[in-house]
Amino acid sequence: MYLKRIIASVLAITVLCSYSYSYIGFRSGEIFSAHSAEVTSGTCGKSMTWSFSNGTLSVSGNGNMDSNTDANPCPWASFKDEITSVIIGKGVESIGISMFDNCKKLTSVSLPDTLKTIGSYSFAACSELTSIEIPNGVTNIGSSAFVQCKKLSEVKIPESVTSIGALAFSSTPWLNERRSMETPFVIVNGMLISVYYDISGEVVIPSTVTVICDQAVERCSKITLVTIPESVTKLGYNSFNACSALESVIIPASVENIGSQAFINCTALSEVTVLSPDCKIYDRATTFTNGNNEFSGTIKGYDGSTAESYAKKYGYNFVSLGKVPTLGDPNSDGVVDAKDASFILTEYSRLSTGENGSFTSAQKIAADVNADGLTDSKDASSILGYYAYLSTGGKDDFSVYLKK
Repeated sequence: MYLKRIIASVLAITVLCSYSYSYIGFRSGEIFSAHSAEVTSGTCGKSMTWSFSNGTLSVSGNGNMDSNTDANPCPWASFKDEITSVIIGKGVESIGISMFDNCKKLTSVSLPDTLKTIGSYSFAACSELTSIEIPNGVTNIGSSAFVQCKKLSEVKIPESVTSIGALAFSSTPWLNERRSMETPFVIVNGMLISVYYDISGEVVIPSTVTVICDQAVERCSKITLVTIPESVTKLGYNSFNACSALESVIIPASVENIGSQAFINCTALSEVTVLSPDCKIYDRATTFTNGNNEFSGTIKGYDGSTAESYAKKYGYNFVSLGKVPTLGDPNSDGVVDAKDASFILTEYSRLSTGENGSFTSAQKIAADVNADGLTDSKDASSILGYYAYLSTGGKDDFSVYLKK
């Protein structure tokens, strides 16, 4: 009898445990809802946790959030359609790739001042999101971060942002309201992020632009000539992709980098002039093409320049602009003398009477011997002084002479 009671008790405990685990389950770092068996909290980074309750997704901790990849999928993917509010706590430094994309009911986002990076596609296609305030401290907004946010009309971007990826705000009211035929350029902190697609003819990019971002001028198929100001230091990936009517472009000496496929599929492009002898040109044949991965035009640059090396590597026609002008030698004949002073005075005369100057970016740098940003009689006077110094037996280089 006593043995039967023990067996009965063991069976009862076993049934009770089985019943309990059918309603409550545990996984490392995660808690399952008693009713739906959905994960409602867990980890989303090395030192980060998340929780979901009543439509609000909260993230807390320190450091970088995991990215949404095949190896590490978004932990709250199963109930993205239920998220109405996102609160990212202080200490979080990055939002992972695609973490909140396609949250169809999301209307409110709170971001901390510790945040530095908003990953690519992080809030893409959040169709009910109407506003976003990006905190000071964020430096990078990834490509397509807010693409297809159909109601996003209010965006605040601080001066701390120095990089905005391709199409970050594409197909949003905020972007569409800022570009038109009258105001074709959308510029944020010196970055040209978009150009009105129907702009045509000869286009002058404003001198406030320092970077032409990835895909910024893409598919502006009516542009025939573009003037890039000397304030620009970088041309991004696909920046002029499919500008099919563009015939020629002068890339000023200020440009340090030309990104991958910057001028791909530019059907009419026949001449590219690269005025920086050290410009980093993305090492692929498709950086400049007329289509079908071929370029039949001409690349111009200085002797020994990266433009020459690039053209020769891929079999493109190269035309030399001569030797790189050095300080005090804007006519590039290898000596600093009265001819250079005369050359500068002629240019100064043109500028003084309202005419357009003829100097290239490199010639301007060579002519501006006193580094005041001007090409004028003061520069010519310094060169004439040096010429007189040499005529009386002086031996110092021009750069040494200027320091005396």
